[in-house]
Amino acid sequence: MPFKLVIFDFDGTLANSLTTAVGIYNRIAAELGYKQIVDVATVRAMPTRQFLRHHGISLWRLPRLVRRYHTAAAEEADKLKLFPGLPEALAALRAGNVRLGVLSSNKEDNIRRCLRANGVEELFSFVVGYPKLFGKGKALRRIMRAERLNRSDVLYVGDEVRDVEAAKKAGVAVVAATWGFHAEAILRESRPD
Repeated sequence: MPFKLVIFDFDGTLANSLTTAVGIYNRIAAELGYKQIVDVATVRAMPTRQFLRHHGISLWRLPRLVRRYHTAAAEEADKLKLFPGLPEALAALRAGNVRLGVLSSNKEDNIRRCLRANGVEELFSFVVGYPKLFGKGKALRRIMRAERLNRSDVLYVGDEVRDVEAAKKAGVAVVAATWGFHAEAILRESRPD
């Protein structure tokens, strides 16, 4: 493998969290007066900004929603399972001398608790919980600087259009995981590598 570092998104990429995420979102949406998710397939076909508009969530109110979501997600973190086959794939990558990391908009503690519960935490060199829903491109560039790696050394794996966009902004190759939040058709439109 030509990559020295593979960085994974967490929710929907490593963790099979879609059902849990929808449940948490719907509880919070009811409390805050946002439109709830009724049809998951329709939502999976929407880019994140379209989802926010469609559900009545303004960008200035988004941080409050994200904080509430992270707090609720902490209660579920060690119950989440990784997608089938991922623990073995991660172990094979590490055995091939590829370093692994996580960059997610979820909180670092939530991510680590899930990885630990699934017996794979030690496979990752780092876990970065980036609190902003948008801007992972900047976080990817920071990671490359800290790790002293070139863009061509890094691969990012994510399950949302915003993950593909972030990797492109950072200039790194990107793989779209079609089993996560966004559907395959919308991911293909974003043109991952």
